[in-house]
Order: sequence, then structure tokens, then C-alpha cells
Amino acid sequence: MNKHDRVMQIFLNECKEILEEIAPKLLNLEDTPNDKNLINDIFRGIHTLKGNANSFGFVKLGEFVHHFEDLLSIYRKDESVLDSSEVDLFIRSFDIVGSVFEYEEDGVDGYPTNYYEILEEIKKALNIKENSKESFEEIVSASSFAHVAQESVIVKKMVEHTQYNLKDIGDKKIYEIKLELDSDIYLRGYNHQIFFRLLESLGTLLYSNYIIDENIPTLEEFNTEHSYVKSLYIYLLSDSDEMDILDVFEFIAQEHEVSLSVVDLKELETLQEKESKEEESQSQETLYVQNGSKEHKSVAKSSIRVESAKLDELFDSIGELVIAQSYISQNEKIRSINDNELNQYLEMLSKSTRIIQSKVMSLRMIPIRDTFLKMKRVVRDVSVKTSKEIELILSGEDTEIDKTMVDKLSEPLIHLLRNSVDHGIEESAHDRVALGKEECGNIYLSAAHKGSSFVIEIRDDGRGIDTQKILQKAIEKGFAKEGASYTQDEIINFLFCAGFSTANSITDISGRGVGLDAVRQSIEELRGKVTVESELGVGTIFRIILPLTLAIIDGLTIRVDNEMLIVPTLSVVESFSPIIKDIHYVKGEGEFINYRGEILPIVRLNRLLGLNKSKTEFENSTFICIDHERGRYIIQVDELLGRQQVVIKSLGVLSNNVKEISGAAILGTGQIALILNTEGVRDHLDFEYSA
Repeated sequence: MNKHDRVMQIFLNECKEILEEIAPKLLNLEDTPNDKNLINDIFRGIHTLKGNANSFGFVKLGEFVHHFEDLLSIYRKDESVLDSSEVDLFIRSFDIVGSVFEYEEDGVDGYPTNYYEILEEIKKALNIKENSKESFEEIVSASSFAHVAQESVIVKKMVEHTQYNLKDIGDKKIYEIKLELDSDIYLRGYNHQIFFRLLESLGTLLYSNYIIDENIPTLEEFNTEHSYVKSLYIYLLSDSDEMDILDVFEFIAQEHEVSLSVVDLKELETLQEKESKEEESQSQETLYVQNGSKEHKSVAKSSIRVESAKLDELFDSIGELVIAQSYISQNEKIRSINDNELNQYLEMLSKSTRIIQSKVMSLRMIPIRDTFLKMKRVVRDVSVKTSKEIELILSGEDTEIDKTMVDKLSEPLIHLLRNSVDHGIEESAHDRVALGKEECGNIYLSAAHKGSSFVIEIRDDGRGIDTQKILQKAIEKGFAKEGASYTQDEIINFLFCAGFSTANSITDISGRGVGLDAVRQSIEELRGKVTVESELGVGTIFRIILPLTLAIIDGLTIRVDNEMLIVPTLSVVESFSPIIKDIHYVKGEGEFINYRGEILPIVRLNRLLGLNKSKTEFENSTFICIDHERGRYIIQVDELLGRQQVVIKSLGVLSNNVKEISGAAILGTGQIALILNTEGVRDHLDFEYSA
């Protein structure tokens, strides 16, 4: 990646972050339209976006955002409360901003649909406001004084210089960069922070300073779109040539004076000596305060950007390390060596491998919050189209999941939430009141860790699923046979058939019969599952059940007949030898055991997996209690072989029709073991048990 690409990637990432931050704030504005702080926050984000777009030559984006910023600027000074149509215009304008950004990012010519229509609405709103109040030029204000203070803090942080040993600089040069800035730099969309970020990609920032206009007005007269920084001095240690450094200021060179020179190292040595003497002359009390300040800085949180591809490479390497460590720990030749010191080193290796694996795993785990917040917009838009009053209630937003899964969950969640709004919630508030419910429909979106699974629930308090209507539609479409007997779960499962729909007409929301089928396919690609619970007149729960990670797990190695299997340890409650008198057979239902006061079903893995089906005795077997969010159950195995970390390897299409297996792993002995899918095993039990 060359310098231009790196700089462009920084810009694109920052724009995406700004858009993600603004989106939920606009939705909150619907609930609190008189919140001026919220409008100010949105304005500042749009203002920064405009500056970035102008700096990097994204003309279409800068043009539209400029008009949107003008509109927001007026409303920031307007004392009246926003009405729903005005908030709606903000939201639709923001949609265009997002679309234009995607066009610019992908290099697509032209403009998004409704671009000019929304732009005309903005101009119309601007004219109305300008005619009813003072002129736009008189009320323009970039941000609150606090925002300017914040930028000042950022500049001051850059001013703190790094002490370098000049003898170690080598062939690098120290450049002095001087910028003469005029007062309207902010109005043209430029920002001091951009210069620092770009220069950091070329070398090390040693020192910076700035000269402020002597005639700074009082707080009441302070104009936050006016720059009071007259000159900016930056000292950069770099091996880049002068042209590369001047390229950073390409976009402002025409309006501002930029000069570049190489620093005389003797002068810098004198500067360092002077500062060193000043530090030595400070009192002990001052030194104590400084030390306390440094200690405080040492615990401050910081972050860096890492390309996802590099993170994936690191994760793959950790997977290979786990396999190698497993080989070493289970190698018979090594285990046969009677050497305490060697055993200690092997234990240290195992412990260190687990720590490294855990740390790297945590790098890929991120909260589901951002994805959940995006769903608020989905529910809002569909509820407006269907003329339904609906509230989306979130919980468990901070629950963490593998980032590779988060990126693939948006579409399934959108389908399920649209389904809940369109099909789940009653058609009118009158219908809900007649059923003794609140006028406003409620949809609950939650996330939680349960055992070895990550579970997302979409629950509504609507009308529930009419299984008789589903069955009738299934018969009409040939999915079910007339006169045949079906359980409620079997009837509900027809909803996931390709092309199945209960809608009487096709709309832009539903009726095409592709929603739930696509949801199930997407979730199964993540080795997960979708379940449905519903009660007519009460509501429906769609439950997405996923593994916590797609890469490395702690596993309990077991033997069933002659096959090696891995059971995820997060699903294991305990293993034990059964007491035969506690085992009971219930005709037509199966085998059960009294486990610590609970009556739990027993699953014979040898029969389930088609191994030695003739084996019937429980003697000399080991039972493992499996924890599951739908209820615990017992699996029968022949032998426990130990616990180890394994790297999950996909079986591809081979495992599509074997729901009891979620993948494979290479054991330390070199053998291949299948990974048991505890969710798929649970599906073979026809009953629900409380955990």
C-alpha cells in the first residue's frame, strides 16, 4: 500500500466512524427533539465530515454535506422545538450523505436516487428559516466553545515533544514546517488535526508550537468558525524527501503559506540542553507533581488501527501454535522422559500458549452494540411505512462476539425485525387495546452468552403465529400434505421454506417468501441455528444461537466406540459414572436419569451417530451432563481422553446434513476428531426441559 492509499484509508475509516456515531443520535432526536446538545453533536460530526471530504477532494460529498451543515447550523440557533417532519428531513438527508460516501468510496459516477429531491427540500427549508429569522451569515457558528477547547487540547498534546538522542538519528533529517494560516481555514473545511495525522505516517513528530492571534475576543463574541491560530510550527523526524512532506499540504498550499526547512542539529542540541537545565532547576514539589502526572498518563487508554487481514494472519498463526503445542504435550516420546525440569518447561509452554491464545481471541471479540443500534433505524423505517407505533428495546448490547460473525449478522437481524414489525405486531393500536395490550407495540432485541453459545433473541408482544393459517398455506403451496398430522414446531418450520409467505400481497417490506429462508441459510453458514417460539395472541420469539467463536475452542476429548470426538468444555457441566438404579425407561419417550434431583434425558451417541448401535448396556460407560439454554441433557460416552485446545476446521458441504457435527480438529496425536454440535444433539430430543 503506497502513501496515497494509506492516507485515503485513514480518511475512509474516519468517515465511517463519524457516520456510525451520527446515525443513533438522529434516531434519539425523534424522541427528544428539543435536545440542543444532541443537535450540536450531530452538527459537529457533519462539520468534521465536510472538512475531511473537502481536504481529500470528495467534491460530491463535500457539496451535499455543506448544505446539510447549513441547515443544521440554523436549527442549532432556533429556539423552537423540531417537529417530526423536520427530524425526518434530517434522517433522509443523512441517508443521502451515507449513499454519496459509498459512491465516492467505490468511485461510482453520478448521484444516488433522491439526491436532488432531498437537496431541494434542504434549500427550501433554508429559505423558510432565513426569511423568518436573521440571515444565515449572522447566525453561522461552527460549534460550541467546548469543541474549540477540545481541539486546543489535541494541539497541545502534539506540542509535547519527544526527547531524542541526536547521535542515534543517523541519515534521517529533522524538518521544520511552518504554516501561515488565515482566519477562515475552518470555513473551508480544513482542520489542524489532519496535518498531524498525515505527518505521523511519514515519521516521528518531535515538537510543535503555534502562535495565536493577540486580539482574541471575549467568550460572548467568540466565533468558533474563525481560526485564531496565525502560525503553526511542526518539527518532524523523517527519512522522507521534501516533496513527500509538502504533498501533505497539497490541498491548502494555494490559500496558505507553507514553508519547509531542515533544522540545524546544533541548534536543537542547544534547545535540549536548555530544557534539561530548566528541568533540573525545578523544585522537588514540582517534580513530584510531574511524576504523578506521568504515572497518570501511563495508565491512560490508547488504541491503534490494525488491518483486519493482519489480525486474521495473527489468528491463523496462533491456531498453528496451539496445534504444535498440542503435538508436543501429547507426544509419547516426550511424555516418556522422566525429567521434572522438562515437565516444568512443558507446563510453562502450555500456560503461555493459552494466555497468548486468549489475548489474541479477545482482539477479535467486539460488543454487538453497533449492530444493535443500527437496528433502531430499521424498526423506525418499517414502523413508519406500516403506520404502526413500535418501540425497540435493547439489552445485552455489550455482550461480545467474534468480529467475523458481527459483520454477517446485520442482514439476518434486519429480516427478522422487519418480519416482527410487519407480521408480528397487530395492524392497529385499536386492535392491541381490544386485546388488553398497550397501544405501542414492543420488540425486544437482546444478546447473551449461554454456555458455549452466543444467543440473540428478537421477541415481540404481538399477535403470535397462527399455525392453522401457516399449515393451510403450506398445503396450498405443496409443502405439506392435507390430512397429515404435524406438530407445532413442524408447522412453524414451514416458514423457513424457500418461497413460503403468508402475505396476501407483495410489498417492499414482505411477501416475496425469501426472508426467513435467507435468514436460516446465513445463520447456518456461521454454524448456528434459528429457533422459533410463539403463542397466539401473546407474541413470538426468534432465537439465533451461534458458537462464541469460529476458530479455537477448549474441548473435552471423548471416545465413542472407535471414534474420537470433541465436546466444547463451555457446554460441559460435569462427567460422572452412572448409578444404574437411577436410570429409567419411559415408553415412547426414551431413557432418563435422576441427576442431582433433576430428571434429564439420555442421548446414546453411538446410536445417534450410527456407530455401534447394538451396544445397549450402561455399565462401564461415562455420562456427561451438557448445559443447554433449552434444558440440560446427558450424553453417554465410552471414555474420557482429556481436555485440550483445538483449532476448528470446517468440513464444508460434508457437514451440511449432519447437524450433530460442527467441524473437525487435529489432535496432538495427529488424529482427526469430529467436534460435537451440542445444539444439533439437543434437537433430537422431542421435549423441553427446564435447566
